[in-house]
Amino acid sequence: MSGARALASARRRRASPGNDNENKVVSSNGNLPVPPPYNPSIDPSPPKKINPGAMLLSHDQVLNNLQEIVSNLNGAVEEQSDKIDNLKVDDSSVEFYKEKLTTIEKQMKEIKQHVLKVQTFAMETNLQFIEMKKLLKQKSISNEEQLKKSNEISELLISE
Repeated sequence: MSGARALASARRRRASPGNDNENKVVSSNGNLPVPPPYNPSIDPSPPKKINPGAMLLSHDQVLNNLQEIVSNLNGAVEEQSDKIDNLKVDDSSVEFYKEKLTTIEKQMKEIKQHVLKVQTFAMETNLQFIEMKKLLKQKSISNEEQLKKSNEISELLISE
């Protein structure tokens, strides 16, 4: 091998990503190279090199996509701001909601009154039941008399 050839092969070895001698193992007979055993931690494919022109083209595409997305977002924001500007509150809508609020307040007052009536009715019924129980304990009235008194009390409650 001449000196120029040796230098050229040395340059090629330095320029290559890996050392070719490490990747090839010579078999015991010395004729055929044997591939190295599989190692999952080593990536079998070397990283691909991108030339500068292709890199510029891919970056240009990314920038164009970003610019298009930003312009779409700006358009959407402008549309929403126009819609918000169109939703101005006028006196008629304020009056409508004031009326709604007053009707709801009136209905709440009515419901409160009904609840209080039911509560007082339940308390009166409970008191009458307790009084009836006391009378029964004191007099030990027969079942027929108890039935008559309960009917009288129920009639009083219904009439109120």
